[in-house]
Amino acid sequence: MAKPNGARPATCPDGWTPVADTRTAGERLTVLGPTSPAPHPGAPVAALVHGLEGHWTGWQSLAGHLDDRCRTYVLDLPWRAGNHYRWRHHGTPAHWLREALALVPEPVDVLIGHSFGANAVLEHLATSGGAPQPRAAVLLAPFFRPATLTVDWPLYDAAFAGFRQIITDGVRVGMGERARRLDPDVLTAMADTTVERIGPVGFLSLFLQFTGTTELDLGAVTVPTLVLAGENDTSLSEDRATALATAMPAARVCRHPHYTHFCHAEQTADVGADITAFLTDTTASWTDTPFSSQKEPPMTELLDGTLTTPVGRPRYEGANIRTWIGFKHFMYLTEEAILQYFRERGVGAETLYHTYGLGLEIVDHSVSLPATLGIDDDVIAIVEPGKPKPGHGAPFKVRLTVQRDGETVTILTGKIRVALVTLKDAPASIRPVPAHLEPYVVPEVAALADAAGQDPQAVADADLATVLTPPDSNAFLWSWRIPYFYCHFSDRLQHSGYVRAMEEVVDRFLDDRGISIRTMLDERGWIPVVSRARVHMLADAFMEETLHTVFTVQEIIKDVMYTAAFDTYVHRDGRLVHTATGSIMHGYAVSRGEQAGSLAEFDDTTRAALLGGAR
Repeated sequence: MAKPNGARPATCPDGWTPVADTRTAGERLTVLGPTSPAPHPGAPVAALVHGLEGHWTGWQSLAGHLDDRCRTYVLDLPWRAGNHYRWRHHGTPAHWLREALALVPEPVDVLIGHSFGANAVLEHLATSGGAPQPRAAVLLAPFFRPATLTVDWPLYDAAFAGFRQIITDGVRVGMGERARRLDPDVLTAMADTTVERIGPVGFLSLFLQFTGTTELDLGAVTVPTLVLAGENDTSLSEDRATALATAMPAARVCRHPHYTHFCHAEQTADVGADITAFLTDTTASWTDTPFSSQKEPPMTELLDGTLTTPVGRPRYEGANIRTWIGFKHFMYLTEEAILQYFRERGVGAETLYHTYGLGLEIVDHSVSLPATLGIDDDVIAIVEPGKPKPGHGAPFKVRLTVQRDGETVTILTGKIRVALVTLKDAPASIRPVPAHLEPYVVPEVAALADAAGQDPQAVADADLATVLTPPDSNAFLWSWRIPYFYCHFSDRLQHSGYVRAMEEVVDRFLDDRGISIRTMLDERGWIPVVSRARVHMLADAFMEETLHTVFTVQEIIKDVMYTAAFDTYVHRDGRLVHTATGSIMHGYAVSRGEQAGSLAEFDDTTRAALLGGAR
């Protein structure tokens, strides 16, 4: 009879005790659980799944951070440290995970896995075969292979090098403070000994699990899943994170610059905060007592890592020319990515409004559009925080990608700044603003350091048109009443309202100059193309005020594109307030004939129409 794989845990940490222990096919499975009652009624039950050559003790610190949120059970699985890897002949990692979950004395709501254990969870979610599923999952430092990454010997060699590094890091983390005093050569020798003991079968167990991820039907997974990894952890590099988010719409992928592969042990407080925020949002819909009412997640930093997240398909409204999407809806998708970034940190727009009396305002948004977007494209957003400047709000870089012919194509790169504006009619009983949000709070948009910077100009009603469109300026003026459906927080014009205004003023300008979109489509087969756009808010404009919108073509570039300025004003108490500025780079693509697909070259008629009297 084969010797069971591993001995029963001899010593349990405070708060845990073995609640189940069994042997099957020569493999031992143990579940350790809480010794005290649930921290509060309806607390979710979480099961923790260790990595390859890991151990249940590696979860002690993180479990402590989750104690007041979850009822935690720890699974001791066959791929524990020192195992002989015969378990591979009797079942996949997902099989063994399901065997262990069946021993947990109560239904598991949340599965949390690390490294190889995270991949076991991933495999379980995609291949459950009718087995009970959790209601949420967290994957810490998982491995993922995009379909575009060929399995060949160079990949094998790179994976083995990464495996050795992970083992080295694992030895260091396992030694704790002693590792700081250890000679680096001694640490390397210890890691080499561990790699030798694990042997090729152990490495192949990991390699096959990694290469097989691309075969999983992750698109069918509906369990809300949080993926956490470090930006310098090669197991989930940026391209792999993007591919995972694309393949698994139910997943939110967050990469933090300071997270390591063993983030649950080395950045425990931050990981605990990330998981807590995720569970606060996720569990609110399936507990009698809303999770969000129990305790505020201990966030200490807002701009703390990169988020890779699906933002869905563009709205049907945006397919105005054939099935291509207009620039406005590109900007809507980046807005959704920013909103998700805040949600992931437990301070979504609704929480900011009701809890702190703040309005999330996108105050500056510039985009470059290097490729087209189609109505059926699934879009992934990568949101990377920038370095903030005092009084300028929270800065971000955003990249949108789609999958085409097995390749990741970037369709947008952009920069966004967000301010948290104090609401005039804030809900009652709001809480003090947390310290990590205070640097981004302003009383109004005009209080930002890069806002208008000058006093509003005194102008009589009768002089508005002359002031805004001086002779020989080539400026076009469109004045319109701000409707409530372009506003938010029952008060002011929001970012997307300005984007819509930019699109409409271009349309009105071209029609005024005799080269309307329809005219160019019918007579020349020219399709409008926008390659760059920016909207920068300078002051608040309020519901039902008249917004005076000025559009001015500035320059024609190589006879294929033109740049134009976009400025908006309100006339308030006899003064002209500059509320926003922006720019757009516009041109046309040829849709028929031998030149189809190329940029249209402006003729004299088009140049004259665009430049008017400013030629």
